[in-house]
Amino acid sequence: MNTEINTPSLGPLIAKGRTAEVYAWQDGQIIKLFYAWCPPQWAQQEIAIGRVMATLPVPTPKLIDTMEVDGRSGIIYNRVIGPSMLKLATSKPWLLSSMAQQLAELHTEMHKQQGTGLPSLRASLATTIQHVEDLPPDLKASVLHLLEGLPDDTALCHFDFHPDQVLITANGPVILDWMTAHQGHPLADVARTSIILKVSQVPGAGRLQRAIVDLWRRLFYSAYIGRYLELHSGVSMAEIETWMVPVAAGRLMEKIPGEQAPLLDFIQSHLAER
Repeated sequence: MNTEINTPSLGPLIAKGRTAEVYAWQDGQIIKLFYAWCPPQWAQQEIAIGRVMATLPVPTPKLIDTMEVDGRSGIIYNRVIGPSMLKLATSKPWLLSSMAQQLAELHTEMHKQQGTGLPSLRASLATTIQHVEDLPPDLKASVLHLLEGLPDDTALCHFDFHPDQVLITANGPVILDWMTAHQGHPLADVARTSIILKVSQVPGAGRLQRAIVDLWRRLFYSAYIGRYLELHSGVSMAEIETWMVPVAAGRLMEKIPGEQAPLLDFIQSHLAER
């Protein structure tokens, strides 16, 4: 179904992201509306992924329908109630370590599922890196060569997994926003989470706020990666950091303010060590 409705039918705005807004919809439902500038393929991709996710035992909102609102692509999901893991870990600092460890445990359970029907993470990452304009040709060639030598897999990977993508509900944690889901190697997914926790910025933050955020990120990441390595005794930090190089290169494509310099520094320093 794809029905045209008017904006006044929407409920209150619940959340805003870089590509979409989320509004209350009918009882027990929300509608995710992509911004008008977003290509229609993005919504189509998320719908296709939502159908795959419906077949897997992963805690995630159920896709109900699609709809167009004032020319904007919309997807209706069942509504999940609860604070985000990020909100809990920042508003109640004593929960930071347990929240970070729970993120690692959720990541581990996710990777036990197969991503059959989803695009290849390594192939998608290679294509993205090839189109990154901010990566000098010599670095790009080195990153692609490194990626080519990394192992592949078919595990379910979220590829944008961080504490703001998890809601803590009365029935347990629920994972949001599978638009970037792929099948691939679990460590590529862990590397993406690692990069996000290491370099993500708070827009417009002053020096003091940046310092506080940096401290919070270091503490959260330390607890997250420590628990992940504890659960995976055969995995080394060096393996994760190797995956972080092509993942960081791919993230350059997103052109997120404040991230370009630290991403390039990370790529250059780690390639120099090899």
